[in-house]
Amino acid sequence: MTHNLSFAGDQRLSFSVPPFSPFNGFDEQSQCKGIGVLAIEKVTNTLNTPLKLAAFPYARILNSLKNGELDLALLFKNNTVTEDVEYIGPLSLEKIFILTQPDTIIRQYKDLYQLTRIAVIRSAQFNKKFDQDKRLNKISVNSYNQAIRLLKLNRINAVIGSKVGLEYALYQEKVDEDIMANAFYLGTKELGLHLAKKSPFISMKPLLEEAVKEAYQDDLLEQLYRQQMQYCANL
Repeated sequence: MTHNLSFAGDQRLSFSVPPFSPFNGFDEQSQCKGIGVLAIEKVTNTLNTPLKLAAFPYARILNSLKNGELDLALLFKNNTVTEDVEYIGPLSLEKIFILTQPDTIIRQYKDLYQLTRIAVIRSAQFNKKFDQDKRLNKISVNSYNQAIRLLKLNRINAVIGSKVGLEYALYQEKVDEDIMANAFYLGTKELGLHLAKKSPFISMKPLLEEAVKEAYQDDLLEQLYRQQMQYCANL
């Protein structure tokens, strides 16, 4: 039986962020808040609405937005839930890269067709052309850490992702960050709020729109990442 997180007896706004570090937390310090959580708090801090973090896998986040089990999610703009959410954004822009093995250099998009296995976070959207390209050889993974481990084992050729997500996974997996120097830059992707149309908090849309407009910075998530990396290291 499915229980709705937003039932009448619970006045907290349920929200989700990408379900892996550094968005939902930092593995080294459990008390160190993830950058996605901090971004949500930044937007909602004047709304006097208690929050409840729902730790869902990516695919369940999308399904839960559709059925109203979840009120809000901070995600890359995702067109698979367009009919079921009010998109409020952008809150930040994320740089998207394709990270390859050190001996593989991608100079232009067409070079991607030479790769036999490109890791992609399950259900995530990063770049319209890439997302819709059926000719690319993609495999689904659950996290950046999983992708970097597969890269270390030579089981994949590349992984697509946000700059901060890839950098933190490299840090966690003890891979030299210099590998990012040869990553192929695909562009930027909007990160914004996805407010479920079935949420009892749907009336807060105008307030959230104003709060997002006020909080917007193109590098907000990267700023929060640098801040937390420094702060968490000193705990």
